[in-house]
Amino acid sequence: MSAKTERDFLRGKTTALYESHHTVTDVTTGEILYEERSARRRTSEEPDFIKIYYKAMMAINGLDEIPLTFLMALSSQLGFTNGNKIFFYNNKATRREISDYCNIGDNMVQKYLRRCVAKGVLFTTRDRGVYEVNPWLIARGKWSHIRELQTHFSFVDGRWTRRIVTDTEADDEE
Repeated sequence: MSAKTERDFLRGKTTALYESHHTVTDVTTGEILYEERSARRRTSEEPDFIKIYYKAMMAINGLDEIPLTFLMALSSQLGFTNGNKIFFYNNKATRREISDYCNIGDNMVQKYLRRCVAKGVLFTTRDRGVYEVNPWLIARGKWSHIRELQTHFSFVDGRWTRRIVTDTEADDEE
């Protein structure tokens, strides 16, 4: 399999060509008054739903150690981003929901969460039990917000990294 660049990936997005043809006729005589043709090319944007790029995760990170059902259950517990970071809150209630969905015990949920951190799906934060979600792998929210969040994450030397923006940097950007 050849390595694809980000540009190749974005170029591969679905592009649709919309063509329309309008004919205006005189209803009395049947004479064609004029014809109008137009063509529009539109690249689709992703809808505002949960996105799990599981095949990309498997290929790049070797996430076969983390079941798809676990990632689905994890994604159902994420907050909806509105331009902010996407967080997963590791508490008893969310672990119970994941446990029930996957039919596994709390210890396995904890084990899979550690694997998610090790593989770059989740990143620890300074707050206990709060993880930042890698929006290249799982995201929930408007595509424009997710795309913006993705600029803070990079895949370098086989590992996911993130750029942490401090309050001072955010003030400098404004």
